[in-house]
Amino acid sequence: MDEPSSSSAVPYRGWRKAVYQFTQQNLPACKPVLTPAWVISTFFIIGFIFIPMGLFFLHTSQSVVEIVDGYDTECVPVPFRNSKVAYIKDDSVSKNCTRYLKVPKHMKAPIYVYYQLDNYYQNHRRLMVQLRFN
Repeated sequence: MDEPSSSSAVPYRGWRKAVYQFTQQNLPACKPVLTPAWVISTFFIIGFIFIPMGLFFLHTSQSVVEIVDGYDTECVPVPFRNSKVAYIKDDSVSKNCTRYLKVPKHMKAPIYVYYQLDNYYQNHRRLMVQLRFN
């Protein structure tokens, strides 16, 4: 039997050859030759694909109308501004609040309204104790 002449030759056959190549990190791979023409053409092709997408996303994001209205101080009556907990616990005071917002741009349908809560965590320990699961 002939000895392998080079160090890259694998002395095994079948599945042992695959295991040997894997353990020796000698696996077949794609090794492209990066010529300047190939790199520049790839750069321009990727640019032609992603620049229109970026312009589309920029255009759609500029049509978003965002209005932030913090009503945590305006809807609380003046005597309760320092103690909001007392305002919440007092049943004699109405808790209704009406806010009018001026929209600076024309908005087409459908209109989505999002609500943001600050310093509130739905998995907070005190909240989980208060919930009753039936």
